Amino acid sequence: MSETKNIHQRINEAKHSMEGFIKDKAGYQYSYVSGSQVLHKLNPELYKHGINITFKTSDAKYETVNVVVKGKEKTEYVVSLNVHYTITNTDNSEEKIESTIFAIGQQDDPSKSLGTALTYSERYFLMKFFGLPTDEDDADAKEKQDKYSKVDPKNVEELEKEIEKFSELMKSLGTDVSIEQVKNQLDITNINQLTNNQIAALITKLNKWSKQAIEKENDQ
Repeated sequence: MSETKNIHQRINEAKHSMEGFIKDKAGYQYSYVSGSQVLHKLNPELYKHGINITFKTSDAKYETVNVVVKGKEKTEYVVSLNVHYTITNTDNSEEKIESTIFAIGQQDDPSKSLGTALTYSERYFLMKFFGLPTDEDDADAKEKQDKYSKVDPKNVEELEKEIEKFSELMKSLGTDVSIEQVKNQLDITNINQLTNNQIAALITKLNKWSKQAIEKENDQ
């Protein structure tokens, strides 16, 4: 890294060194980019290009609100504050960029609300400041999603073994159930198109079926 590069040049180089993000977390019916994914990709580039980021807060306040969850009323805390970020050239501490973002968080505990506000503000500030795209505005999102969620062949192999084991179990209990029939019952049309999470859920279901079949046989 040449010492002649200013903070704007360093930020520009860091931007071009990073890919976009996929939404890898879900909660409250929304999918979002996890903070760990952002920091995992961003921190090495900040270090490499001589960029340091610090923050401080101001004007923090909170209020309580009553919400209804599953038919029951509960109290939650809303915390709001300003988060001031300072982006500094590590080779010239006098050269810096300052930016402020308004943060807000709502949880059933004040400390959780504060943590939510700080975490969300950090994630979105970093993504927007460095111009890093997510699924919606990244032309390569489909390719990246395939890369990060690609099914493990070992999981497919395990599922196939569990299906075969269940078929053999049912035959040993006097019921002729083929492998294809088991797949039909599991609504499997193409086993290689299942996700890792789907495979795990199907294996759990097969184990439950096996247990129920054995218990039914023992009760007779």
